[in-house]
Order: sequence, then structure tokens, then C-alpha cells
Amino acid sequence: MKGLPFEVVQALAARTAELIEEPWDAVAVYPDDPSFRRTVFGDFGVMAFHVDEAAELIMIYSVVWAG
Repeated sequence: MKGLPFEVVQALAARTAELIEEPWDAVAVYPDDPSFRRTVFGDFGVMAFHVDEAAELIMIYSVVWAG
């Protein structure tokens, strides 16, 4: 199995850094629980994550790259 290209990892890291500062700058996955969010990164990436405001962290639980 081959790893993700460097450009993908770089785009994922850049978007994650943005989300650390602005975790609500993403679309809610579930209308009744806005702490689960989804956003795009790079040209062909989508990631899903959970915001834990009390702990001040985000947990990425899904990354899809279609490039």
C-alpha cells in the first residue's frame, strides 16, 4: 500500500491548522449535534472531525482523498 502524496499531507495539515483556530468554519454533519463537522481540503479532499470545546481540541475521524 502506498501512502498519500506529499501535497495531500501538506493540504491536510494546512486545513487542520486553520480548524484549530476556527473549528466552526466547517459544515455540521448532524443537525442535532453541531460538534461533528465536515470540510474540504486541497483540490480533492474531504475530512470529518469532532470538536471538543471543553478540551479545546478537534479529532479527525475520516479523511477521503479522491485525487
